[in-house]
Amino acid sequence: MDSRLSVDRETLLALVNDARLIANPPGQIPPGALAGERTSKQQGRGLNFDSLRRYQPGDDVRLIDWQATARLRQPWIRLYNEERERPVFLLVDQRLDMFFATRGQTKSVAAAKTAALLAWRSWHDGDRVGSLVFNDTDMALQKCRPPRTSLNTILDTLQHYNQLLPEQYPTEPVATVTLSDALLRASGAIPNGAWVAVLSDFHDLDHNCDALLAGLRRRCEVSAFVVLDDLHKRLPSSGSLAATWQGHEAAFTLNSGLKADIEQSTTARLARQQSRLTRLGIRVNHLVVTQDLIKQLQKGI
Repeated sequence: MDSRLSVDRETLLALVNDARLIANPPGQIPPGALAGERTSKQQGRGLNFDSLRRYQPGDDVRLIDWQATARLRQPWIRLYNEERERPVFLLVDQRLDMFFATRGQTKSVAAAKTAALLAWRSWHDGDRVGSLVFNDTDMALQKCRPPRTSLNTILDTLQHYNQLLPEQYPTEPVATVTLSDALLRASGAIPNGAWVAVLSDFHDLDHNCDALLAGLRRRCEVSAFVVLDDLHKRLPSSGSLAATWQGHEAAFTLNSGLKADIEQSTTARLARQQSRLTRLGIRVNHLVVTQDLIKQLQKGI
């Protein structure tokens, strides 16, 4: 099996230690951080009930547990501790448009590895993690659960959908699943306060996606990982290029003017895409398939 075209379970399992090299998701409380008196920016559920104790002069009366007080006939208050956990949800694109690369690994492989790294990061942090992996015709949803429960299923799903791509490529099934379909399906399973990572090339980002992402952003932190091939930056100054897709073939001869037009067009499209996502309050990360994924993720999840 060519590791540039698909991933196997051993590859995904081997990322467990590499995940320690990347940062916590945005807004995540680092393991071992101490609670302070400042207002937290964390969008988790807030406080967890810890225990009851007798009321003491000076305690906040809003903490009185009236049921316990009535039962025990003396005032008791509820004690809370700060919640450290923040759910993580991974939305991973494994459609045929992602099965592309001019050198190195395909976009689909880069997305699967990145998703596995983020899942392993959740494992190390002890955060609940869920996912929705989708291709052109199907989606697999895994709700947010403790990593010991969910991680194996997420890795298996990533492997399964990724390894389908080489088989699907020659037949090119009719695409019925869009990015907006995947966002709609995932939205109901994503808990409030979660960190959502969307891994895709975003080729079909549309107004429906805008509305769904805006809705998610109102209750979650959202990061977009735009996976791309940097062919436009590596085009030769002259020569012939050929491409085939869904029964259509094209061949053309490059010259310096056409090369400049392609580079300018691609750069402008990526800039518009980033501007569109940024306006929604989404953090945008570009992942180039020919570059080291760990180093790119270290620059800022």
